[in-house]
Amino acid sequence: MKRRSVIVAAAAFLTLWAGWANEPTYPVRFRLELQQPAEKVYLAGSFNEWQPRASLMQSDAEKRVWTLTLQLPPGAHQYKFVVNGTDWMTDPNAPAIDDGNGNLNSVVWVEPDGYNRPARVGDGQITRSAIRHNPADLRDRNPVQGRLSLRLRARKDDVERVILFCRQHGRTQRLAMTPFVSDALYTYYRTTLPEADTDYWFEIRDGRMRIRLPEGNTPFRHRVGDNRFEIPDWAQDAIYYQIMPDRFYNADPSNDPDASKPIDFTGRIEGDGFYGGDLQGILKKLDYLRDLGVDTLYLTPVFASVTHHNYDIDDYERVDPEIGTDDDLRELARTLHQHEMRLVLDGVFNHVGIYFFAFQDLLRRQEQSLFCDWFIVERFPVAVEWHPNYWAWWNIPYMPKLNHNNPLVRRYLLSVIERWTRELRLDGWRLDVPNEVPDGFWREFRPVVRRANPDAIIIGEIWDDAGRWLQGDMFDSVMNYVWRGAVLGFVAHGSLKPSQFDQRMAQLQIMYPRQSLYAMYNMLSSHDTPRFRRECGGDLRRVRLGLLLQFTGIGAPAIYYGDEIGLDGGGTPDNRRPMRFELTDEERALRDYVKQLIDLRKAQPSLRRGEWQTLVVDDAKGVYGFGRYLEDALTPQPPLPPRGREGAETLLSHGVGEGQGVRANPVLVILNTSAQPQTAELPVIGDSTRWRIAVSTSEIEQATYPATNGRIAITLPPLSGTALVPDRNLTTGGNAQ
Repeated sequence: MKRRSVIVAAAAFLTLWAGWANEPTYPVRFRLELQQPAEKVYLAGSFNEWQPRASLMQSDAEKRVWTLTLQLPPGAHQYKFVVNGTDWMTDPNAPAIDDGNGNLNSVVWVEPDGYNRPARVGDGQITRSAIRHNPADLRDRNPVQGRLSLRLRARKDDVERVILFCRQHGRTQRLAMTPFVSDALYTYYRTTLPEADTDYWFEIRDGRMRIRLPEGNTPFRHRVGDNRFEIPDWAQDAIYYQIMPDRFYNADPSNDPDASKPIDFTGRIEGDGFYGGDLQGILKKLDYLRDLGVDTLYLTPVFASVTHHNYDIDDYERVDPEIGTDDDLRELARTLHQHEMRLVLDGVFNHVGIYFFAFQDLLRRQEQSLFCDWFIVERFPVAVEWHPNYWAWWNIPYMPKLNHNNPLVRRYLLSVIERWTRELRLDGWRLDVPNEVPDGFWREFRPVVRRANPDAIIIGEIWDDAGRWLQGDMFDSVMNYVWRGAVLGFVAHGSLKPSQFDQRMAQLQIMYPRQSLYAMYNMLSSHDTPRFRRECGGDLRRVRLGLLLQFTGIGAPAIYYGDEIGLDGGGTPDNRRPMRFELTDEERALRDYVKQLIDLRKAQPSLRRGEWQTLVVDDAKGVYGFGRYLEDALTPQPPLPPRGREGAETLLSHGVGEGQGVRANPVLVILNTSAQPQTAELPVIGDSTRWRIAVSTSEIEQATYPATNGRIAITLPPLSGTALVPDRNLTTGGNAQ
């Protein structure tokens, strides 16, 4: 039994690495020297999905020096050492970075072949290992809304020109691809074409050197119908509201647990306490939520558990009696749907609680249990104690990890997923720590959910780049912690300049397929992070700036209960304070501001479905401005001159959001992140000659602004921002604005 468990563990780990199959990898040696000996040291990081027991390091005779060599693909990899399975520590000999959520991780950069020479534009050398275009990757080839988006990667500061050759309808054109964004290693080029059957190839030029991709005479081929990735249409219009049922509202005191009593057979007490919130409480406060304007509720786990958070599920087949009944959940789903609202539940399918039937059988029968292979057991006897001898989430013994390589485990989980999705006509699942579950399970999960409800959204909890999960076979969207980290740095902590924030926004646009990008779950706080108000140091001006970015940016805004009133809180469990409904004037004012932002987003389709254009980037003043607009049509681009006229050619620059269609429904947003008033000129989108303030973070005396020579002159108070729309009381060019 032990041997079988070890083999299963290895198989699970190898599954996580499958995403690198088509990328070159390079050996990286990790080393940790400890002051005191350790029994075991593991290496956990972005390369193994932060599994705390996946990569065991080797020690010297004294068990003080630990080493491990891994094969890693090019790029930045974050990591930590896990000493004795529980103590997480950074590498004292490596740089550490903030992951955007207040956590420090060590980082190692892996450079591709050829990076031992400096990159210079025009030197006639191109780093071949950095060139990448994978037609099977939706980030590189993505047909959406009648357009075909193409992306190519090259080494940063290494090439002079990238030219796309495309053949459509029997005609070949040449288009110059302009750099869209760069990171520390690479520059990404993108272009958008009208979708049609297309043969295409790239030519990368530097000095006299030219590289054709693909090599040889065979082009890449796109056919209409390829690479289809469909997500629910409503997702980009959604306004989410996250609720922890125990912390929201107590409408039924009869089901309140006694927080003074042990919660399980180990004798532990729920240290975070219980507040008695329940499903009936959500129903009772539905008018509050409807008045706020949210339309999609995301509930943290509702199934039977002994804790307040329910992330250690003991029974997937019934609602936790301490928050309600199965009928209460059915009533909530039915009532929300009657009000044209939606319900998303939290799916915890990586691990279970210690009262889960299979784990209870394992504890009773040990090696004789029929459920041994439902878990990853390293040795017997199995007991619930610290430093468990079975795999558990972050080695917490109360959360034994399931073995998804066992088909019986997968079959059981998929059956309860199908049941609840169909029975509730559930509108989606938010998936807890899905990076710790083999991808193969999610590829089975998706069609099960889609068959039960074709319009259900699938949202993964991924804290960094989630591109490989967003290829049409696993998730639709993720909790956008990357976006949150950028907003924290820009308006909460003041550690990012406007130019750096703008680069982060551009990187997001090449990180994910457009379908997923517009359906991102954009939150400022969650049950796993400090409250946004705490991140802002209690400064409500910064809170309002973050909310302005949240409701005018690309992706679906997600409010963590209480953020609309400025509820405070640090790390877990302080970030889970109970909701308050008796509001102070300050809290009521912030809630009214959030309602204004929600109304604006609902009224302006460009904020939900439109393009993004950077308008102002002024690091000296701390001013940043951008615009959102709908592009009515993409006008076909003229071909370049024939190849024989190359010496005189004028290459067409073509990038995301730069089509030649009519730009409709524009919204302009400008922020002053400095501590002084700032005056800026904001370029306008479209031909409106007068603009009005739609929403502002602070009082601004001037309500409307003339556009002179295509620009608005506006003065903003310190730490303030505003959104402007065309003044519809005026007409421009004979059309009502």
